[in-house]
Amino acid sequence: MSHQNDLRLSAFFSDTEVFHPIQHRHDMWRQDPFDVETIHKEARSAFERLLLRATTPPRPESGRILLLLGDSGCGKTHLMRAFRSRAHERSLGFVGYMQMTTAQSSYGRYMLNNLVDSLDQPYLAPSEPRSGLERLSGMLLERCSKVAALLADSEQDADEVPALVDIAADELKGQPLFERCDLDLMRALLFLQRNDTRIKSRVLKYLRCEDLSEGDRKVLGGLVPRIHDHHPLETVEHLGRLVAALDHSLVLCVDQLEGFNDFESQQVPHFRRAMTALCDLADRVPSSIIVISCLHNFWQGLSNQLTQSLRDRIENAPPFIKLEAQRTADEARLITERRLEHLYALKDAPFDYAEPTYPFPHEGFEALSGHRAREVLDTCRRWREHAISTGVLPHQFPLSSEKAEPLPEVPPQETLALDQEWNDFRTGHSTPPPEEDSELSSLLAWALQASMDELETGHRVQARSEGEALFVELTPGDQRLRLAFCNKGAQRGALARQIEQVRKDAKGRIPVAVRSSSFPNSPKSEAALELGKLLSKGGRNAVLEDSDCRLILALKAFRQQHESYPGFAAWLRSTQPLSQLKPLRDILDLDHLSRPAAVPGAAPAPAVAPQTESSAPAPVTAPPVAAAPPRAAPERQGTEQPPPQRQPSAPSRARGPVPLRLGAEESLLKEEISLLPDELTKHAAFLGGSGSGKTTLALNVIEQLLLQGIPAILVDRKGDLAGYATEEFWTRSASSPERAERQARLRECLDVALFTPGHPQGRPLSIAIVPEGLAQLPEFDRQLATRHAADALAGMLDYRQSPRDKSCRTLLSQAIDQYVQLSQQTVALEPLIQFIGDKDPRLVSAAGRLDTKLFDKLADDLDRLRIDTEKTQLLGGSGADKLDMDLLLGRGAHARPGKTRLSVLSTRFLGDTHSVLFWISQFLIEVTRWLNRSPSSSLQAVILFDEADMYLPATRQPATKQPMENLLKRARSGGLGLMLATQSPGDFDYKCRDTIRSWFVGRVKEKNSLDKMRPMLSEARVDFTAKIPQQTTGEFHLIREGKVNRFRADPSALSTEQLAEEELLRLAARTQSRP
Repeated sequence: MSHQNDLRLSAFFSDTEVFHPIQHRHDMWRQDPFDVETIHKEARSAFERLLLRATTPPRPESGRILLLLGDSGCGKTHLMRAFRSRAHERSLGFVGYMQMTTAQSSYGRYMLNNLVDSLDQPYLAPSEPRSGLERLSGMLLERCSKVAALLADSEQDADEVPALVDIAADELKGQPLFERCDLDLMRALLFLQRNDTRIKSRVLKYLRCEDLSEGDRKVLGGLVPRIHDHHPLETVEHLGRLVAALDHSLVLCVDQLEGFNDFESQQVPHFRRAMTALCDLADRVPSSIIVISCLHNFWQGLSNQLTQSLRDRIENAPPFIKLEAQRTADEARLITERRLEHLYALKDAPFDYAEPTYPFPHEGFEALSGHRAREVLDTCRRWREHAISTGVLPHQFPLSSEKAEPLPEVPPQETLALDQEWNDFRTGHSTPPPEEDSELSSLLAWALQASMDELETGHRVQARSEGEALFVELTPGDQRLRLAFCNKGAQRGALARQIEQVRKDAKGRIPVAVRSSSFPNSPKSEAALELGKLLSKGGRNAVLEDSDCRLILALKAFRQQHESYPGFAAWLRSTQPLSQLKPLRDILDLDHLSRPAAVPGAAPAPAVAPQTESSAPAPVTAPPVAAAPPRAAPERQGTEQPPPQRQPSAPSRARGPVPLRLGAEESLLKEEISLLPDELTKHAAFLGGSGSGKTTLALNVIEQLLLQGIPAILVDRKGDLAGYATEEFWTRSASSPERAERQARLRECLDVALFTPGHPQGRPLSIAIVPEGLAQLPEFDRQLATRHAADALAGMLDYRQSPRDKSCRTLLSQAIDQYVQLSQQTVALEPLIQFIGDKDPRLVSAAGRLDTKLFDKLADDLDRLRIDTEKTQLLGGSGADKLDMDLLLGRGAHARPGKTRLSVLSTRFLGDTHSVLFWISQFLIEVTRWLNRSPSSSLQAVILFDEADMYLPATRQPATKQPMENLLKRARSGGLGLMLATQSPGDFDYKCRDTIRSWFVGRVKEKNSLDKMRPMLSEARVDFTAKIPQQTTGEFHLIREGKVNRFRADPSALSTEQLAEEELLRLAARTQSRP
């Protein structure tokens, strides 16, 4: 047995649960380390397309309803969790989750309470620990110019806050984007900027349409509560409109409709009212998406109770999706691999990609083909439990039928009844949380003790109060905690002193700082520094949100009424309403809680085969790491402001925009096919195999734009777009008078610049590992840019989707975001490595519960990258031009009178694929930042990406994908046209089709590629798929908004030929030296 196998077996025989098949409600708010993106791919693609359509101008005026039908155990709730993660990872939406109830008289209030509960959860833990409501408040503040800094200032006098909120809300209301948004709702959300726990509790009461006392109203600047019956649904509508105004989508996930399980009873009117309310909401809230999940057989009975118009609205716009319950053998392996990878990462055991299902036999999964995902997990769980109980790996997988108990199709009836009663009770329970810290401490003590009733580990919690502190012991084990609430404001260092006192008073116990709203996230705050010190010493922190307190209060009352019911204890262990709460998991570190150690000699040791008895592998500990020498924190420069940036001058045009001639129709009339320049702000894609003429067609369009004074950038992978820089292009005889005329006109107006990033002998371009000036961006844009920059670096580090690599990605993103706020210096690898390797307390605070051992791993990985980039000059040397859009577009100081810039970026010298993707992702981020600074209502520039499937692939998530998707959306309103060309249309991601208006389809012969193109082709009003393989060079079908034109394309002046690397370097050096 190899040493590697010892470690994996040791992890496998541990009691860490990874094969539990049930999704709990609170799992929705956590990242899913087990998600297999290839399962239910049709539903994922449909949701992502709806999300892109809802957030891309022009946005729809009403929402969409996506109905998911499937059998029990097929993964419906798991899929909704994936939808939330996707929407929040890409910062495209705010997701609410609700389990359908049967006893509500007001579904508007039911939706509102569940939506507020959802928005009160962390937006995207651990990278964005703030709640969705706090994030929404921050996005609003970024749109305010007059008083934004004052309102966000923690030292601002509290008495002046209501007046500042009124000024900010009035400013927002005066902007066209917010003219249809509710003024009082914006005021309420802006109050959250104070990060004051007492203000927040009143804001949440207002958002829930609960009554406010006179004192509450005074705190909120006189806001009048909304307490009438129509107000809850109206508030949901107002929240949806506000989210839409911020270029996001309000997503409501409605689960478990099977609660309406009696088709002939009084539940029928409730069901109709619920569906009517959802459809009304979708009609009234622009850019909203409502996802409804239900068992297929239940829906067949339920839908018969609806009117035909209501049923059509739910089932056909878009068409419902039937989720396949049966998994293939390969999918069963992937489901198992994800869990094993996570388990081994938790136990510091290696994961072998050559043997990913170990110790499960690879061939055994063939027997699981056709099983539900829940059955696959249960089969793996039973096999593992049998191994643990006997101490040896069973020789047969799956276990024989006589050893395997059948998995019930549905939970026991009493559990379903309690589920429904609890859902109704929780939603209707309206007791507000206590405000005093002593009362909160008592409530938390009860919750910590009661949570142990839900676990099967045998642990118990004892909690006692002494003054303002809460002393907690978790037995068996050695967890001795000292908790204290830190609810003071950040003004004048009060919160920082509270956190410091928690650390100092621990006296041998684990210090835990608890707060009723999020801890300050600015690295410049004293509180963040003190929190980092506490966490660095092994302390913990937790945020007990308003929604958490309400759930605890509701469960306390529910237990008093139902504790004597049959099956109540089993329901608690199944549902785990308390032990799944994030603050309780954080306080008790439940993610790492193990069963008590067995009595020595009581259990047999694990072995590989039943014939071999061997002792359990001894735990392996890492050798001690020598302490690194202290490194300096990022040095802050002076406070002088950066010089104002020169606004680039618009390219001069000799005349107004002229239609761009594409070619002539393949018909008797041979009518001209043309394209207006401004149509390209909605982008174009050129698809076709090798020799189809797609590149020639794209260059024909670009040449005409250049003649109209519109600059262009060509991203050239192979070296065949650089011909414009050659002498031969200007001296070679043209094949036709038209091409000769085009060539002469281009010679008069063209200013060609050829760049060779990655090679010092041509014309290199230098880039920073992180774009400059991010600290000056609004918070939302800064975090988006730092996340994209971190993804690009992670690609260079070959980080994949393992749990450890994902954690390293998150830590890298946090490190970059913290660093750019702390230092005015350009982010370079060496100081960033020091910042991470030193475990700066402010970074530890921002990283939250990420394992601090990851700091050393990430610092080492980045140090190796630093050495590699210095060797390859990937980032550019001292003599390189700086990546600058004014340089690439020939504007400002780089403009040449009477000339239009054509820049060619050759990626031939960047090295391997990871390096190319890193460089292009940084380029995309820079383009997006330039576009935000210099928007235009008309077309101002175009960029052609050759081999675009490399940057926007269908099945992978390279570092370029999210920046490209983001740019496709933003460029539509900024006057930038993106032209995407690919000779591998089968590898291109067609989920972006709603952001691309014009599709040019040339010859494609491969059936597999044609099959993958069908989602895009299906939107054409005529089916021309059969004609695509027979098209000759230069023949195309143009699809624009469903209309199809078949035409023969005009040639470009340039005939593309691939240039040798030496020639590219010579030509690039010449364009650099040209005056």
